[in-house]
Amino acid sequence: MSDALTIQQASEQCGVNPVTLRAWERRYGLLKPERTAKGHRRYRSAEVEQIRRIVHWVEKGVPISQVASLLSGGQEPPLAADNSMPWTQARQDALQALEAMNVRRLEQLINRLLADYSHGQVIRELTDPLREQLAVSASLSAHLALLEAVLTQKWAARALSLSPRRREFGWLLVPVGDALPALELAMVLQRPLWCLQRGVDMDALTALLADRQRCGVLWVMDHRPSASQRQRFWSQRSLPWPAACWGRVVDTPPAAVTRLTGDRQAVTEQLLALEAMDRTAGVTTVEDNGGTP
Repeated sequence: MSDALTIQQASEQCGVNPVTLRAWERRYGLLKPERTAKGHRRYRSAEVEQIRRIVHWVEKGVPISQVASLLSGGQEPPLAADNSMPWTQARQDALQALEAMNVRRLEQLINRLLADYSHGQVIRELTDPLREQLAVSASLSAHLALLEAVLTQKWAARALSLSPRRREFGWLLVPVGDALPALELAMVLQRPLWCLQRGVDMDALTALLADRQRCGVLWVMDHRPSASQRQRFWSQRSLPWPAACWGRVVDTPPAAVTRLTGDRQAVTEQLLALEAMDRTAGVTTVEDNGGTP
């Protein structure tokens, strides 16, 4: 079974949380991984491809409960291309919870969705549209603040479990501005990483990472950095580790810092490219193709 993946490896390769993989197996019978003598799951290439097919359908809007028939060759349901299912109802339920200031109900809703869908999809289909909707009116600013407080706390707790092992390569996400965009990116990446909740200057970063031989730094820009922030964060022309920035960056970063572009999912591929470059010939640049968080 040497060619099979562990559940963590399958999770990282397919971008699906291990909790979700277990739910797809136990609740819906969509996966049947092999087991070792000790009962640990192992995913061969056919099972990994099955995971990708499931992801394909749920991202088209098919409720997870209907995916089994599609995988067995059944006819596509009429609403499969409608991305509002089941998210329209979920957004309505979340709004009602916020209006009632019922944080527990909101958390339960998010947890139910995370049992069936990836963090990235829950953020993209539920919390992103919800935040945009609440940001339109000043009268809803308290609702937005409550939602962001819940999300910050929830994603921060999850981010702690992503910390790399001692000899494992990991990215340090450093927010410039609000911490929530960095935490949301961490949820989509689902890779070995640390995620700070406030920005720190270059001297502090260098001291923190002094003993880490395999790491990189990713600044997540919630707003355009000021001249003083640029000096604090990017005071060195050369850096001892791969460095990148992503988000609302207007000015060109220093040559030692690669600008990542596109949406959150696109960042994953670019970081993998930077890691590969670091293993072979050091840090180079990734093509800029436009985009913001």
